[in-house]
Amino acid sequence: MERHILVTNDDGIESPGLWKLAEAMAEFGKVMVVAPASEASGSGTMVTYRRDIQVQQVPERIPGVKAYMVDGPPADCVLIGLRRLKEGWISLVASGINPGPNLGVDFFLSGTCGAALIAAFRRVTSIAISQDLVRTEEGVADPRWDTSQAVARLLGRSIEEGLLPEGSLLNVNVPARPLAELRGIAITRVAPGGYMHLSERGDGVHERLEREIVADARHAHPGTDIRAVLDGYVSISPLDTTLSNEEHIRRLADSVPSLSAQLADGSCGG
Repeated sequence: MERHILVTNDDGIESPGLWKLAEAMAEFGKVMVVAPASEASGSGTMVTYRRDIQVQQVPERIPGVKAYMVDGPPADCVLIGLRRLKEGWISLVASGINPGPNLGVDFFLSGTCGAALIAAFRRVTSIAISQDLVRTEEGVADPRWDTSQAVARLLGRSIEEGLLPEGSLLNVNVPARPLAELRGIAITRVAPGGYMHLSERGDGVHERLEREIVADARHAHPGTDIRAVLDGYVSISPLDTTLSNEEHIRRLADSVPSLSAQLADGSCGG
């Protein structure tokens, strides 16, 4: 049976990375693209409330691949794609390719990763793919789309062959290197801090902050996603949607009688 794949991103329907990802995924199933009408970076898992959402089909750019733009963030795109636009059961959501890394706890801020997380909560295999960028004194170099597209193709093939388990939630980050210079694949933990940080400075007179995104490798510990990408490895971080802390549940359960008693006798009142 042909696999149905939903492709989305947070950079908008015009992003080259979106279409590179769609091209790669089209080799492994029937692809539908549902992406924001405009950039929605940093939107995490935000969804739209209290207003209508506009959904518009756009002309095909890849033969046989239907595409829609949504005037909402990536999470909206996934929910609409999985519920309203699907033409069969979608078994894979691929989000990206994001021009810029999503490493460490930056995962939770990213619209690229938020889209994958929304799909994972619905038990759909999901992948977020991000491409690190080369930063020079002149600015940021163009992403190496050929490298990240090759990685996307490898992941699609691995899922087809059963090398990656169905139901996975994978955060994938690709170094800013030519394909031939990648050092391999690393299965990584999420670093305990972020990688891209907002640097802020005031102008000294007005209440205005100048903000720029800068890289910070303080959390590049061995075995983490940040360390792997800095060392030239494609980082694959398998994540879990189980948010409960089992150890703390057990420890806090012992406190329930005391807490309940204080609640009952009113000792916690103001």
